[in-house]
Amino acid sequence: MVKKGIVFSVIGLLFVSFLVGIVYAEKLDIQVENNYVPGEEVSFKIVLYNDENNEIQGQVNYAVQNYYSEVVDRGVVNSGEVISFNLLGNAIQGPWKIIANYNEIEVNRLFNVGELEKAKISLEGDVLVLENIGNTAYEKKILIYIGQEDQTAQVFLEIGQSKQIKLTAPDGEYDIRVIEGNEEQTLEFEKVSLTGNVVGLEIVLGGSYWKKYPMVFAFLATILLVEAVVGVLKIVNRKKSNK
Repeated sequence: MVKKGIVFSVIGLLFVSFLVGIVYAEKLDIQVENNYVPGEEVSFKIVLYNDENNEIQGQVNYAVQNYYSEVVDRGVVNSGEVISFNLLGNAIQGPWKIIANYNEIEVNRLFNVGELEKAKISLEGDVLVLENIGNTAYEKKILIYIGQEDQTAQVFLEIGQSKQIKLTAPDGEYDIRVIEGNEEQTLEFEKVSLTGNVVGLEIVLGGSYWKKYPMVFAFLATILLVEAVVGVLKIVNRKKSNK
C-alpha cells in the first residue's frame, strides 16, 4: 500500500508540474504594413502572447480575404513565422482583411490595396495591342512614332479589356516607337513591315468608345430605330394612297 501511495504521489506531482508548465495564450497579434500596391509582396506575421505579454509558441490558423471577402490565401503557421504572398497586378482595390484563430481567440487586421493603372503594350505584326493589366480603368494618351512621323491615340480600357490598333504607312519597313502617357513606358520596334497609303492609325479593333459612353450609343441607336420606323410607315402610307 505504501508503494502504491508513493507511485500515485509521483504521478500526481508530475501531473501538477505538467499543468504548471502549460502556458495559455491570452492575446493574438497580426503584424502587417498598412498599404500595398498590386504586384508587391505582402508579408505579415501572427504572434501569440501569454498573460505576461511574452511571446509563446503555438500554431495559428489564418485566412486572407480581399475587398469582396473572397479568401485568397489560407493556412496554418507557427507563432512569429513570416507569411508572404504576391498581389497580382489586377488585385482588387480597397481594404483587405487578415483573420487569425487560435483556440477560442480570433483577431483580424485590415490593410489597403491601392490603385494600379497599368497596360501591357505589345506589337503583333502591324497591330499594336494594349491590355489593361491593372486594377482600375486605364485612360492615357499613347504617342506612336512611325518612322519620323508621330500619331496620337487616346486609349480607354476597362479592367481586363484589350484594344488593337493597326498601324499603316506606305509599303516598307519602319522603326516604331511607342510612348505611354508621360513616358511611363517607352517601347521600340525595329524594321516593322507596314502597308497602306499614308502614315496613320487606320483601324481600331475592339475599341472601347461605346463601353465608355453607353448613353451615346443608346441615343444613336434610338435615333436609327425611329428613322427606320418612320421610313416603314411612309412606305406603308404611300402604298395605301396609291390603291
